[in-house]
Amino acid sequence: MGAPGQFVIVFHEGPGRLVNDGMFLHNGGVVRTSDSAYLNLHRPGVARALLDEALERGHDFATAETIEIDGWELIDGALGRLHPPGQPAPQDDQNL
Repeated sequence: MGAPGQFVIVFHEGPGRLVNDGMFLHNGGVVRTSDSAYLNLHRPGVARALLDEALERGHDFATAETIEIDGWELIDGALGRLHPPGQPAPQDDQNL
């Protein structure tokens, strides 16, 4: 068997997409400006929510290749996993 593969979920900066800039956002923060969707990638459960969303969308990680996934495509699903409908969001959204 060869070396195990890896997958990387990436949040690239772009129009309407903010990532850590050393001034406005903290390390690990990503924001979609159109609706203020925010994730703190360092908080417990966030990486798992992104992984579960990628798996549900059919990404196959059983390969020896490196796979890069656009995190912006997963953000809504991850937020839904972190804040299920009908449950109140934490009072401190910075903890996400």
